Amino acid sequence: MNLRSIIFITTLLSFTSLCVESNAYQEMEVTNGGSIQGKATMIGKMPFPRVYHLILFPNIDMCAEIDTDDEMNRVLDDFKISADGGLKDVVITLEHVEAGKPFNKKPILIDSEDCKFTPDVNVVRQGEEFKVNNLDAVMHNSQVYQAERGKIIQNLPVPPEATTDGKVTFQKKYKIFQMICGMHEFMQTWGYRIQNPYYFITKLGGEFKIDNIPPGDYVLNAWHYLMKPQSQKIRIAKSGAVDVNFEFNGNKITRPLYETIKSGRIKKDAVYPGTAKGRELGR
Repeated sequence: MNLRSIIFITTLLSFTSLCVESNAYQEMEVTNGGSIQGKATMIGKMPFPRVYHLILFPNIDMCAEIDTDDEMNRVLDDFKISADGGLKDVVITLEHVEAGKPFNKKPILIDSEDCKFTPDVNVVRQGEEFKVNNLDAVMHNSQVYQAERGKIIQNLPVPPEATTDGKVTFQKKYKIFQMICGMHEFMQTWGYRIQNPYYFITKLGGEFKIDNIPPGDYVLNAWHYLMKPQSQKIRIAKSGAVDVNFEFNGNKITRPLYETIKSGRIKKDAVYPGTAKGRELGR
């Protein structure tokens, strides 16, 4: 390699580094900041829970301690709604915020107990480290995929009653990861990539509020891990407040691709036997 080539490559790397740094979020004091508030709701028919045959998996006695129906099936209730339709676990994010309030994000801690990962949803930064705390007396094998069971980006054996460290590094512009236990497929938790501190994960009522936003034009996103993402363009005026609502249609649920395969490992039309939701669905 000649001197000219070395100089060219060095210059290119320096330029790329500057571009990355210039695109990084910058913390600053926000004056005359505005706010966004609203609610995420579900309309239409309530989707069926996902139900897995526990007999097909190891450690059936321990795994049957929670979220199990009368037929020894583990039930994943992915859609938790309030009486007025407020939808839980919707991640609300604001795009195109280059500078603003401090990024005081709590570290990610995922608990594993009774063959269940909690919480169901996290937000994650590129390259962020996380911990999996296994409270069970058996080993779990946590596999992290990007873009819904796509390319695997982490394979984390979690020994019994131990804590394992992991790190999320997305390729390209992927935003979604799903962590699944390789031994217990119904053990699942999801993550959504964020680039600034302007985000909110809805509780059971579906309400959200994001404040201290610098005035400007932005894109507001709403994402639930089994629904198609939604976006709205918004404008934040000085000290202004914007009301935005998102409706998710239960008739348009999006299952991960691998779960559409008829492998016999999942019952698509099952619900909790004898519950109010089961009666409501005519089951």
